[in-house]
Amino acid sequence: MPADHYAQSGERWALGAELVYGPIAAELVASSPHPLTGRVVLDAGAGTGAASTELHRRQARIVAVDLSAGMLAWHAASRPPCAVADIRALPLGNASVDDAVAAFVLNHLTEPAEGLAELGRVTRPAGAVLAAVFGNDSHSEARDRIDAAALAAGWQVPDWYRQLKTAAAPILGTAAAMAAAATAAGLTAVHTEERPVDVGVTRARELVRYRLGHPIFATWLDALGPHRAETFASRAEEGVREPMEPYRPTVVFLRALVPGFA
Repeated sequence: MPADHYAQSGERWALGAELVYGPIAAELVASSPHPLTGRVVLDAGAGTGAASTELHRRQARIVAVDLSAGMLAWHAASRPPCAVADIRALPLGNASVDDAVAAFVLNHLTEPAEGLAELGRVTRPAGAVLAAVFGNDSHSEARDRIDAAALAAGWQVPDWYRQLKTAAAPILGTAAAMAAAATAAGLTAVHTEERPVDVGVTRARELVRYRLGHPIFATWLDALGPHRAETFASRAEEGVREPMEPYRPTVVFLRALVPGFA
């Protein structure tokens, strides 16, 4: 089982990072080619439940998996059935769910077609496979200033994150690349689009909460302690400066179907 780099990040992710990931997950779920009410839907790479929340709102029956037990532990009592699992080896039988959603998990794979093929394996014929990753052209000067402030304050970029950003994340970072991977995985009716998403983050405080909610900062923030971490967050907000241009990350969306007839 790969290392769990998100183990310490459940609370910060849910209260910070989901400011961005939540609205994008909602748009991803809304792209389903058919209503999800009553359907069994896999939330792969569920994290703290951004996509599951939207699936629940649409009255789907949810099964969730994530590599991180720490992320799945967030509000575990109110979560749908969950299992710790790798998206490349799902603990589900063939054609055991109606649809599958993968929000920001395929970008962790150096062979993302393998993950898409596994989603296709567990999804019934004519079921939907929905996925999203950040586009390679997604940039933000305001977000970069937060990182620069952290580096100046002693944070160091984790090696695993450097490797992720160079070896894995760029692979699906365009609509064409996502379409090619989905086709290679055997999916059909493949539709991809790459566009900026208005996630509603318009203030420096929100952007700092989002950014510091990522696991790349968890060990460093824990070492600082609550008081010093809050002091740093305030300083980072000042560095972003108001009025801030709304944060609109570029996202690559996939909508595809599993071959066959329902």
